[in-house]
Amino acid sequence: MGSRHRSWVVVGALLVAGAIGACGTDEPAAAPSPDDAGDDRRADARSADPDASTQDAALEASTQDAALDALTDADASLLAPGFVYRDINHVLGTGQSLSVGSQGTPVLSTAQPFDNQMFVTGVIAGGAGLTSFVPLVEGPRETLSSAFASLVTKLARDVVLLGQPAGQTSHDLLVSAHGVGGQPYAALKKNGTLTAYANGIAQAQAAHDLAVAAGKTHVIRAVTNVHGESDHNAQNPAYEADLLEWQRDYETDVRAITGQAEPVPMLHTQFSSWTKLGSRLTTSAVAAAQLSAHVAAPGKIILVGAKYHLPYAPDGVHLTNEGYRHMGEDYAKVYRRVILEGKAWEPVRPKAVTRVGATVTLTMFVPAPPLVLDTQRVSDPGSYGFEWTDDGPDVPTISSVAVTAPDTVTITLSAPPNANGRLRYAFTGVSGALGGPTTGPRGNLRDSDATPSRHGYDLFNWAVHFDVAAP
Repeated sequence: MGSRHRSWVVVGALLVAGAIGACGTDEPAAAPSPDDAGDDRRADARSADPDASTQDAALEASTQDAALDALTDADASLLAPGFVYRDINHVLGTGQSLSVGSQGTPVLSTAQPFDNQMFVTGVIAGGAGLTSFVPLVEGPRETLSSAFASLVTKLARDVVLLGQPAGQTSHDLLVSAHGVGGQPYAALKKNGTLTAYANGIAQAQAAHDLAVAAGKTHVIRAVTNVHGESDHNAQNPAYEADLLEWQRDYETDVRAITGQAEPVPMLHTQFSSWTKLGSRLTTSAVAAAQLSAHVAAPGKIILVGAKYHLPYAPDGVHLTNEGYRHMGEDYAKVYRRVILEGKAWEPVRPKAVTRVGATVTLTMFVPAPPLVLDTQRVSDPGSYGFEWTDDGPDVPTISSVAVTAPDTVTITLSAPPNANGRLRYAFTGVSGALGGPTTGPRGNLRDSDATPSRHGYDLFNWAVHFDVAAP
């Protein structure tokens, strides 16, 4: 599992071609659906065949139990040695429209299965009226928040905190979002053109004041961020530096409020829908910057992964309600590793690239080996998403792609390449194509993560968008 793997140094510069696009504003919310606490996407199929329903439920229960056993047995001690228990574990959420669930209707998470909380003003809390906490639910649309918090709590109770002292066997979250749809970093940053950042700091201050008044301890554990589309549209050349500044500002201002020693990492994802944005360019420098920021600031800017495997709304830019819920569980796995276990997180990304003649060998960071080329969940865009480019004039094509070891992919070219070769993955899309697992910039490489989802999703880690030198 991911908790057994350490970080290494990436080989090869992360360079990209240009980018343009735009993220739209939030859509009007539809009416919420009835609650499906503990829901399962397979429920309709089961209801049609009661015997199959019983068998499938038993199989899923045994599979989840086995996965949890494996997660528990993999490490002698899961909780980070320096972890400090707090009463209120607060996670702030920023970004643009995908951070606040645009088009994520109908609402799925309408009941709180654990003790996770939000402000009385809602999960998208704003900066005023933050006077009390209530159970965390979604509305008027599904964001990543509830699924994120619930899987964190489940993994904490069932796996990480087993054997801890009485009163310290759960890890419930307070989640408060303050993102704004369609806005670039310049609007969302500290002293930006909007009040988003100030609202986030107001949420931190209000939660701390409420905790102190109740005689409880409070800490900001992390900031989740879902962003990038508007800076892609603006062709922002400084996006990597902006991400680093964004995290530093949150950490500095939060520590001034709480007095905490704990860091405040920013967990973020690459955006994967650039072909549908703006002028429909086929590549994105911002997606590359989201990876390079992770490499440049270990433990500060943490790349959860890409988003091409998720279900997209009809506009091909935003996610469906299921997509937001799945994304929340992707973030939860990384939170568990970084915050609860105190370990480094590496997504499925290049560790080293070597070449002998026409054979390119790519070694990857793999949270949960082995690597798999999966064309069932994501359709093959050609060569499983891999591309080769060099100085030409006759650029060789890719003849074959194969997983040749648990952490290794071997790419065979049609001929020995020319100078300045580069290997790319999920890097070039089709202009105007919708984002998503059958249409957008994508690839088929994933790991074998068996972390059990609360909602029946496959929580594999899919390889990130990348472009690396291949000497």
